[in-house]
Amino acid sequence: MKEKFYRNSDLKINKYFSLPLFKEQIIEAKKHGKDVFYNQVRILNNCYYARKLQGDISIKDIFKVYWNDFKDKFKHRLTRPHLIESIETMIGCHDFDNGFLYYECPNCNNFYMVGFSCHSRFCSSCGQKYKKQRNEKISSKLLHVPHRQFVFTIPEQLRPYFQKYHGLLNILFDSVNESLNLFLKSRSHKLFNKEKRKLGFIAFLHTFGRDLKWHPHIHLLLAERYINKDGILCKFDFYCFNFIRKSFQYCLLNNVYNFFKNIIKDSKLTHEIYLLNKSLLESYQDGFYIYGPKFNNYNTTTSNMKILTNYITRYASHPPISERRIISINNDNHTITWFYDPHEDDDIKDEELKLGKQIITEDIFSFMSKLIIHIPDKNFQIIRYYGFYANRFINKITDNLLFSNAELKKMRDNTLWINGLLSSFGYDPTLCVCGNQMLVNYQLSSFKGVP
Repeated sequence: MKEKFYRNSDLKINKYFSLPLFKEQIIEAKKHGKDVFYNQVRILNNCYYARKLQGDISIKDIFKVYWNDFKDKFKHRLTRPHLIESIETMIGCHDFDNGFLYYECPNCNNFYMVGFSCHSRFCSSCGQKYKKQRNEKISSKLLHVPHRQFVFTIPEQLRPYFQKYHGLLNILFDSVNESLNLFLKSRSHKLFNKEKRKLGFIAFLHTFGRDLKWHPHIHLLLAERYINKDGILCKFDFYCFNFIRKSFQYCLLNNVYNFFKNIIKDSKLTHEIYLLNKSLLESYQDGFYIYGPKFNNYNTTTSNMKILTNYITRYASHPPISERRIISINNDNHTITWFYDPHEDDDIKDEELKLGKQIITEDIFSFMSKLIIHIPDKNFQIIRYYGFYANRFINKITDNLLFSNAELKKMRDNTLWINGLLSSFGYDPTLCVCGNQMLVNYQLSSFKGVP
């Protein structure tokens, strides 16, 4: 049991005994029982010093070292609103200069200080909390009906325009919604208008692939039901991919063209898009790629929906790369080494035919540039709700929910930072080495960074 929460199995307790302060804490904790002892070991095992012993490299540390030089060199590129603010907020995450809570033990002189979170969507530390919050919100809406995941992608030729003009990302959401409604309408045109049928789905924007390249695409969690004007849910589980691919292609290209014609109002650029659209229609005669197979287990369960929502929200709640994929940094020549597993290998069973782990060594500024392009604009909603899952939908469905109130409460409780550390790493940071629970001292706390 004690190994469960170790970040690295080769990091043993005795590594800390060479450090007087750590040795003292471990010995004191051991006097007060097994639970207090292992709690303290896990605290030390996950502290900044321990992570450095294990060779962990954080995105925050990278930007702390290189951000000022990067900003000076590429300031002309950092023109997007909120970009600099988002990065510098992330760098200051949990910095005591920006405020902190001071916990102290009522029994001894021990204390614990925790800096305030930055709330930046670019921060890997805050990402876990936001993933849990988003998970809970999504889960509170899900009906106990079969769902499936769709993925809507755009061709490579369009991606540079989406990177330069972020307003096109709203167009992408709109096009997905329009294409699905067109399909629903096509199944029974008269009944669609008469019954005012609506699907229910949740859309997630991802802008990156495993190789960190700009690759905007939409993940969709779609209920295999529609609702009519009387609030009755009806089965709807057949999706003609040939039709949806073509309708998505039509909606997207039409909306992109109108965006440049009516909003950007650049005649030269509009003509350029017109020619590109014409070329894409010829190149993609079957429409743009869409993926959306049925689940192997057709009956929706809480367990498989938890897995699916965790998977989707994980990408919407942290930087483009997991820190475990960063292998090393060479500060002498300013390079970084990281890896990714190609998507192409996912469906290949023969190990000899797989491309295998791709290891990339590149200039640190190049790496930082790849991360920065994926920072969303301020107040941009990367998760959106449609149809009978929309917040503004009048006929709210409050029965036949997938998760019980008790399960949702447990999810909400896990968003609290102490509970989050308990569930992820198995320790309570406010449990003192003497076995008592530390309490907040508001007089010694600092609220400098709190509005």
